[in-house]
Amino acid sequence: MEEKSGREVILDVRNLTKEFPVKGGFGKVAKSVKAVTDVSFKIYKNETFSLVGESGCGKSTTGRTVLRLVEPTRGEVFYRGEDLAKLSKKEMKKMRTKMQMVFQDPYSSLNPRKTIGAIVEEAMEINHIGASHAERTQKAMEMLTKVGIRGDQYYRYPHEFSGGQKQRIGIARALVLNPEIIICDEPVSALDVSIQSQVLNLLNDLKKELNISYLFISHNMSVVRYISDRVGVMYLGSIVEETETEELFANPMHPYTKALLSAVPEADPHRNTERIELTGEIPSPMNPPSGCTFHNRCPYATEECSVMKPKRREISDGHFVACHMYE
Repeated sequence: MEEKSGREVILDVRNLTKEFPVKGGFGKVAKSVKAVTDVSFKIYKNETFSLVGESGCGKSTTGRTVLRLVEPTRGEVFYRGEDLAKLSKKEMKKMRTKMQMVFQDPYSSLNPRKTIGAIVEEAMEINHIGASHAERTQKAMEMLTKVGIRGDQYYRYPHEFSGGQKQRIGIARALVLNPEIIICDEPVSALDVSIQSQVLNLLNDLKKELNISYLFISHNMSVVRYISDRVGVMYLGSIVEETETEELFANPMHPYTKALLSAVPEADPHRNTERIELTGEIPSPMNPPSGCTFHNRCPYATEECSVMKPKRREISDGHFVACHMYE
């Protein structure tokens, strides 16, 4: 599936919504947590698209809902034009060979009772990849070597590795199925800063070598700037701004994006950017504000903001913002 720009669309997410029911007395559903609300974005071939925002804004839920690790409440997710929501469990299992995930915590995402070789091989066994055990072992060894794990470590257990090495093993497990897109859910947030850069460089190298795409989820603006081609800024379950990475950092337009960027540490002691401190409480996703969900913390809010929800608009080429200031 190609657009007018000639870029090939790998993943097309349209109006994705996920609500979690909250039970009250006698097991009745009293309210729902609106974790993700009308989220739409596209990911192109060999591109890294990042979702960034505060903890609890719905980034990770979006990634898991795209893969149907949790079922969406509403919305559509198209992989190469095929609607994933309409696939059966058997068909979805086959589809996951093309869409894999690297989880946030490398310590809990690996089975401690299996060797790292068996962990990587297991994905191939489940999906019937490889004609024999020897063939699967060979491919698993090659993939582990590609991510920086030596062959003589193949029969060791996860507890014998550092956090960075464990995350490399998780990446190898995802890559061994030859996916076209990998969802990276905060893949470096649990690692030391020096190790973070190594894993990010590895992801970039693999992207170029294997021609894959990433949906990269993070709360760290510096990490997002380093690895992303385009960025979607999330607030309380919705994307409030989306554009190319350098455009976002050079010309942020949504007040929430400006506040996020003002908090990014800089080494320059003469930096002119003043810290924008947001006031007010972060609203509960069980009871989000009417109108613009950011209006109770926004320094530019008007009466209209508290009544009417802003529409997503293209302010300049490829730069989308949901804010009444630009209407």
